[in-house]
Amino acid sequence: MDPAFIPHSRPTLGEEEAKAAAAAVASGQIAEGPEVEAFEREVAGFVGLPHAVAVSSGTAALQLALTAVGAGAGDEVVVPSFVCSALLNAVAAAGAVPVPADVEPETFNLDPADVAGRLSPRTKAIVVPHMFGLPADLDRLAALGVPLIEDCAQAIGAEHRGRAVGSVGQAAIFSFYATKMMATGEGGMVATGSAALAANVRDAKSYDKKHDLRRRFNFKMTDIQAAVGRVQLRRLSEFIRRRCAIAERFRAALQGLPLGLPRPEPGRIYFRFVVDAAADAAALLRQARGRGIGCERPVHTPLHRLLGIEGFPMADAAWRRAVSLPIYPALTDEEAERIIAVVTGLLLRQ
Repeated sequence: MDPAFIPHSRPTLGEEEAKAAAAAVASGQIAEGPEVEAFEREVAGFVGLPHAVAVSSGTAALQLALTAVGAGAGDEVVVPSFVCSALLNAVAAAGAVPVPADVEPETFNLDPADVAGRLSPRTKAIVVPHMFGLPADLDRLAALGVPLIEDCAQAIGAEHRGRAVGSVGQAAIFSFYATKMMATGEGGMVATGSAALAANVRDAKSYDKKHDLRRRFNFKMTDIQAAVGRVQLRRLSEFIRRRCAIAERFRAALQGLPLGLPRPEPGRIYFRFVVDAAADAAALLRQARGRGIGCERPVHTPLHRLLGIEGFPMADAAWRRAVSLPIYPALTDEEAERIIAVVTGLLLRQ
């Protein structure tokens, strides 16, 4: 890769994370152990819940959370269509049937009115991602009377009405993949206010030394990952401030261009800075990459397209028009100015 190329995503890691990982290795305890236990306590405390269970990925977290709320064969789980395919995989692994719903055009979050029309007596849960760091409308979704699983893979540190996202639904899932708000390489977490749900998840994530034939997995986190995660959690407020500062720089510089910009909203944390290209995003994506800026579609393929069904006009429009600009704490001021200059130049040429 050209060293001048600005990638769409990259983790923000430093000496403290390296020392924490090295200490875990030097301890000889590299599988699940005391670092995982401490990381669970710290994430639970951060979210404001009594229970958290560390697992191997965000997808594993969602699968186990769905199973713990009772989703299985013959049940339906509502998910947004404009989201990554991990949700389809998790619902299928739980044995349930995914039911895509459309999204709101400005927020990209689940549209509660569309969700309401897709509920059935078989609906067991609604998975609610807080897309790109913007809290979803949890009040209207909770009013539908179906258990909510908050997908906080892109939103740890965001707030809904003064409460941490993840603290409202029956369970919340988190991802600590390399490009997420906090990075442990791979890893995830289930947080909940229910001791029974947490115990269910904890039992299912490990198959060793059990006395029955319940289906279980090797979905554990390692102490190396947890040691890095604990450092990342301590730095999270710093990460969020930097993301917000870059977002404000982008917003101030790109105003007045033929480009829809994300609105500043209370509690938003800018995992992504997603703009509306007002037409087909493909040209802007191609031209920006050709000039060294790693812009991407924020969702590779809407779920309804993967499933071969229609009737999701807002998700289709979002896929055609949305462009995600690089935004992460490791982005330098100079790189941010390059992104602004390239995007401005491309749009003024149109």
